[in-house]
Amino acid sequence: MKKIMFITAIAATVAATGCSKIKQLANITFDEPLNEQVTVPSVPGYTQSVALPPGGLELPFPALAVATNSQQYLSQYGSATNLVTSVDLKSLQLQIMQPSAGNFDFLDSVYVFISTKTLPEALIAYDISIPKGATTLALFTNTDVNLKNYYTADTIYMRLQAHINATPLAGEQLDIPAVFHIIANPLN
Repeated sequence: MKKIMFITAIAATVAATGCSKIKQLANITFDEPLNEQVTVPSVPGYTQSVALPPGGLELPFPALAVATNSQQYLSQYGSATNLVTSVDLKSLQLQIMQPSAGNFDFLDSVYVFISTKTLPEALIAYDISIPKGATTLALFTNTDVNLKNYYTADTIYMRLQAHINATPLAGEQLDIPAVFHIIANPLN
């Protein structure tokens, strides 16, 4: 009897491990690029000729509403939102689009947050050491946050929060290319 229980326990362990491996093999992974543009907001009361106070200022950007199109994108891979197991931010950049002579010298640090109508803001990317003369920044991504519930929403809101040490050029425009890494599993 002990021998049968032992064999049954081993068989159950092998089956459970095997099922886990099979389920893992069924994962579908792909990347979805998103690209948004934003104009750097003006700094009320300050111009290029008026210096900022010592220590600089916080410069909040308005939230950008971004259609995720997740249902359409997932259907291209034979998947659906209910099959998504995890989503993380693979990369996010900030690039100066206008003016052509623009750079990030006005910037000390930048944080990018994501939210939805029903989910709170979550930090998804940042940079706290902006090199002088840079026109493109590859931000550090926060891999501690599973963005599944954000990604599967119809609309996400991206918001930048910057700390500036100088007044940005008037009308400075940024391009924000991002890549989300999605894992879906048809066995879910």
